[in-house]
Amino acid sequence: MKNSVGIIMANALKERMRRKELYVIIAIAVLLILLCSSDSATITMDGEALTGFSNMFMIMHVLVHLIGCILAVVLSLRTIPNEYERKNSHLVWVRNISQTEYHGGLALANILASLAAAGILYLVLAVYAAANGHAEVLLRMVPAFGILAVSVSFVSLFTSVLSIKLPGMAVGALASLAPGFGVFHGVLDIFKNMLGGAGGKCLSVLLKIVPDLNGIQNAAYRMTTEKSVETHVIWLGLLALWVVSLRLCEWRGLNCYLF
Repeated sequence: MKNSVGIIMANALKERMRRKELYVIIAIAVLLILLCSSDSATITMDGEALTGFSNMFMIMHVLVHLIGCILAVVLSLRTIPNEYERKNSHLVWVRNISQTEYHGGLALANILASLAAAGILYLVLAVYAAANGHAEVLLRMVPAFGILAVSVSFVSLFTSVLSIKLPGMAVGALASLAPGFGVFHGVLDIFKNMLGGAGGKCLSVLLKIVPDLNGIQNAAYRMTTEKSVETHVIWLGLLALWVVSLRLCEWRGLNCYLF
């Protein structure tokens, strides 16, 4: 069926968008962002207040990225396993839809739902910029969100792929750990030099495998401020996204043999 992936994706996306926890988490995230942007916020560094627009916009940009990645894990964690638990898969197989198309449609739904959630948070950030008299940032935020989407999409797809093979608890742990390495890539890169020895080498290998999600976020932020953007980190993120998508096509879920 030519539109099989699109139909599976649309149905799964509708289910994702009906989840109450999605809106609860988004509401909490929006409140947190608004709290950071309020005049009563007392964020300081070395005893100096960081209430200026440029500082607050940078902090909020990092916060939106982090929450967006967390939402990507939450939204993508159970989609594929739930389909097998409901025994819906046999309705797909009898229509000659391949498992690759089935998993691909579900994974695309996860990615779109994650991007929609991140988009809502980014819209709050845009409102903050406009409300503070920096409407010139709004147009630059459009391509910046496209860069940020690489990071969120990777986390969502990575979680979706893991969910094919592993139980929920293991997926949640690994899906949180790997993006965590990416989000705190710069800090961990410094820490590995301090650690040294076998531990430092292991950490160095992990940092080479996991894409630099923090670097992608920084590239998106620099896009909004008209600063030079390091494109190689974006290309590496796209490469990682492509590699994980290959795993989605090649892996056969354990659940398909059980139901």
